[in-house]
Amino acid sequence: MSSVTPFPCQNPDSRFDSGTKSVPEPEWVRQDLRVPRYDDVVFARPDLTQIVGDAEANRDMFHGCSRDRSGKIISSLRAWARRAVLEEAARYTSELTGSPVDLPRDLDQQFLFITGHQPALYHPGVWIKNLLIGKAAQQMAGLSLNLIVDNDLVSSTAIKVPQGTRANPYFSDVSFDESIQKKPWEETTIQNEELFRTFPVRVDAALKSWPELPAPLLRNIWPAAIDHMQKSDRLADCLAAARHAQEQMWGIENLELPISRMCQTGPFLWFACHLFKNARAFRMTHNEVLSEYRQVNRVRSKTHPVPELSESDGWIESPFWIWKTGETRRHQLFVKRDQEQIRLSNGTDIIAALPMKEDCDLSAAIEVLKQLPEQGIRLRTRALTTTLFARLFLGDLFVHGIGGAKYDEMTDRIFTRFFHLTPPRYLTLSATRFLPFCQPFDVQHCDETCLQRILRDLDFNSDRHLTTEQQVEAASLVERKQALIQAQRTAEQHSVSLAQAERRRLNRLRFRELREVDAELSELTLPLREKINGDLELVRQQMQANAVIQSREISFVLYPEQTLRQLFDKLHFS
Repeated sequence: MSSVTPFPCQNPDSRFDSGTKSVPEPEWVRQDLRVPRYDDVVFARPDLTQIVGDAEANRDMFHGCSRDRSGKIISSLRAWARRAVLEEAARYTSELTGSPVDLPRDLDQQFLFITGHQPALYHPGVWIKNLLIGKAAQQMAGLSLNLIVDNDLVSSTAIKVPQGTRANPYFSDVSFDESIQKKPWEETTIQNEELFRTFPVRVDAALKSWPELPAPLLRNIWPAAIDHMQKSDRLADCLAAARHAQEQMWGIENLELPISRMCQTGPFLWFACHLFKNARAFRMTHNEVLSEYRQVNRVRSKTHPVPELSESDGWIESPFWIWKTGETRRHQLFVKRDQEQIRLSNGTDIIAALPMKEDCDLSAAIEVLKQLPEQGIRLRTRALTTTLFARLFLGDLFVHGIGGAKYDEMTDRIFTRFFHLTPPRYLTLSATRFLPFCQPFDVQHCDETCLQRILRDLDFNSDRHLTTEQQVEAASLVERKQALIQAQRTAEQHSVSLAQAERRRLNRLRFRELREVDAELSELTLPLREKINGDLELVRQQMQANAVIQSREISFVLYPEQTLRQLFDKLHFS
């Protein structure tokens, strides 16, 4: 791991002084971020043609801060953090590939594009972020970094594979390892090597229902996962090795770094100490911004998009996770200032006591945090602090998925209110590509609605659906119905002189007779009703089939390579 570098300025906290001139922040606007519904569509906000300009604008913004004392500190922090994190990323990427990774000497001059996600076998709409940052780095002769979010919980050790027939498809689970209790990815090791090794064989067997589907990408990439299993039994590492191998085959040379290793670098520990030291102010800003977010987006849930940071008996919740090696549950982290130290707690036990004097030198506190891994203690970011650190200290442009972009509506306000900085621009990117295992049915929800409307109309207005012959046959019934309707309208206009009881009696008589007439007319349309019911059942079956056929949540490993290339080729910057 990278050694702790003394903070390269005399007063590292001055740049976040609450007396700093206020920074204009973006106006709250309810964002309409939705994944693409249709096949082979890329969603980008802003447009991809702005990616180069936005990266340059972010760099200029941070460089522009260097005109004053505060800005010089930001520039120093970014240079320190970038070197420490990228050196660690180069080491980890070399471990994945088995080949040395050389970094340019002028790291602070290189454009750096960043994205991140859990190390799962996700769908192509997530993977496209990795391809984008790689392409952007190539275009600008810069670097690209994928943060492997291994501090999140493993949700599944299986992927969903479509089976059945076109008329009745369904998903079945095919496991790449044994099911485990939910726990952080970094704590998860491969439980069954044989199950892991034979994953492609079992996927191929499951896909036999679709003989026209070309060979899945899984066959190409899984040998890299199996090879890496000989070096590391960490599930996250093996899955990352497989994905990264394919990216390299496509000419993408992203650096890779697990969050677990980023969180042990000196600059990150400085960042954590700064938030510990200013825990009360950060909590106030965080909860204020969260309340505004919920109001703007009409969110009533007390846990969405994140819970409030709490405070009890002087213990203030800080936006990090903490747990001990082998634990399956992540704990909230609480901090409490006592004279010249800050104590850290998981809510039950005191984890550490950090020296924290008023001279703003955080070196001693960082040294204490450096000892936590040796004690089996994990200090990790939450989603918000992951992107906060990456955008503030590392990248020139961060690429989010739609879910992450929702977090950063909050992060932008934290930039302005807590750090007194203009928030750097970011990109939101997603895509939809259906697995081409069979042709979807040409039905939509509006087809179901239309048929339901016809059935309801048959209940009360069967006369509108009679054939020419039936209209002749039922002429007297139709005339009687129209007469009853007209009588009711007349009664509503001219029956004021009648007693209320009499009006109600006459209304009931007309209504009863109208229902009897409608029932007789309805008998004539029974064949049509049966046909519409049959059509409705077919539409519902086909829509249910399309829910599988047009699922965007299918793992990228099931896709033919050519299908993915066609999607990724849509990434144009001009």
